[in-house]
Amino acid sequence: MSTTKTTKAMAVLAAAALLCTGCSDNTVPASGTADQTAAANTTQTANNSDTADAKSIKEVYQEIEQSVSLKSPQCMDDDFISNYYGIDAATLEEYVFSMSEDAAQAETIIIMKVKNTDDLEGLTDSLQTVVEEKKNEMENYLPEQFAIVEKSSVQTKDNYIWLVISDNADAITDIIEGGLF
Repeated sequence: MSTTKTTKAMAVLAAAALLCTGCSDNTVPASGTADQTAAANTTQTANNSDTADAKSIKEVYQEIEQSVSLKSPQCMDDDFISNYYGIDAATLEEYVFSMSEDAAQAETIIIMKVKNTDDLEGLTDSLQTVVEEKKNEMENYLPEQFAIVEKSSVQTKDNYIWLVISDNADAITDIIEGGLF
């Protein structure tokens, strides 16, 4: 009987761990072993030494989650960003595309690092589409959320592009800029 309890406890802990993992980090293949992951992280850290203390996008997003109260954040995957916004994840080194699950909230945080800066113009158009869709969703129904969307803008620097739609846009933008540059 104690084996059954132990098995159930392990299953609950495993489920909890899966729920708490947050957004996926697209810099390491999902099929990688722990040793491959550690090696990739070491390589990534070595590559980032040229850019001072720049963090990965996933690390920046985790800092945002810890510092700012987000409203029902849900990270979207490659299929979602491709199907809804025409963004090819293969053009990105890494990204976080987080939108509120609550349809009454406009909150959206998108941070992307492109492999080639020539792709920034197309991504700017895609993220502007996100803004326009949010405006259309909120304009006649949720005026306070519409006002938040109206204040947002797509921003770029080097090979990064981001869009923040939030009550806390200034604080989130400060975290992004402080973490990446």
